[in-house]
Amino acid sequence: MTAHLAMVEGAPGPTLVLDAHEVPEGEEELAEALYEARRALRAGGRGEVLKFALVRPSRHPFFDLEYRFVQGLAEREDGFAFDSACGHSLLAAVSASGMRGTVRVRTRGPGGTGAVVCEPAADGSYTVHFLPAMPRPAELLPTGRPRDVLSTADGVHTVSMVRFANPYVFVDARDLGLEGRSALCAAGSADFGRLQRLRDAARSMLGLSARGALPKIAVVGIGGAGRLVVRSLTEPGWHPSFAMTGLTCLAAAAAIDGTVPYRLARAAGCPPHALLVATPAGLATVTATVTGAPDPRLARVSVPGKRVRVLERHVALPWRTHATA
Repeated sequence: MTAHLAMVEGAPGPTLVLDAHEVPEGEEELAEALYEARRALRAGGRGEVLKFALVRPSRHPFFDLEYRFVQGLAEREDGFAFDSACGHSLLAAVSASGMRGTVRVRTRGPGGTGAVVCEPAADGSYTVHFLPAMPRPAELLPTGRPRDVLSTADGVHTVSMVRFANPYVFVDARDLGLEGRSALCAAGSADFGRLQRLRDAARSMLGLSARGALPKIAVVGIGGAGRLVVRSLTEPGWHPSFAMTGLTCLAAAAAIDGTVPYRLARAAGCPPHALLVATPAGLATVTATVTGAPDPRLARVSVPGKRVRVLERHVALPWRTHATA
């Protein structure tokens, strides 16, 4: 079994990168194989691994790699979610593949195929470009509205639900009494519970499975002149920084008139289509390229300065190969 461990700065944990030829295609059989991998990892002191990337050379002439992501669930070693995407895992897979130069990735997931380009910089970092199928920004709103109202036992909140890379629920930090970076970074278990209940309400509205990893949820506020501040949930707790898919979805949301991120970005004085975002781990930047006025389309969203290192090559996994064609 070909397996490598890689870690991207800011990710909540490492990714196990597997050769997609050696694991089953079907979700039930794949879950059984990944359960074997998790047991072997735990026995080897690597029980924290919850991200799995399946890669192989692309059969499409326009791409270099084909990639599929699976999220392990913390509460059950045999539990996996197949419904989400992960930018950190994708970049870990690109680095572990050993490919040099710019790598064009064809992603596979429940939303179909997509395109991501990982472009190396001279300093060893990457810029990751997410390339959608040129949608109109408003087409990224799963309810067709820039803002929706969610009710939970904690009260009524206005949120924005946006689907790009992953569907996200964006909540104004002021609505939760968490204004400012220090207050947001100090949020604890009570605020975590409130966000989980909001996420559950959004899941119900969007008709998503309670057994999946979606939607994601993030609290967004004004972090000072020209910048936003954000904090989000991940599997199984607070994210140590902010997901790359979260950054891309935030940038897409900020390009849609009337959304919570749009209003906060305008109030903070952020440049159009470019965001400086404070996270618990530091500052991140993301840009959205919108073209085609007067009928604007989202051409790409780019996240620069991402660093990755391979922790271990040829991880020992004493489990059988499930060879596929």
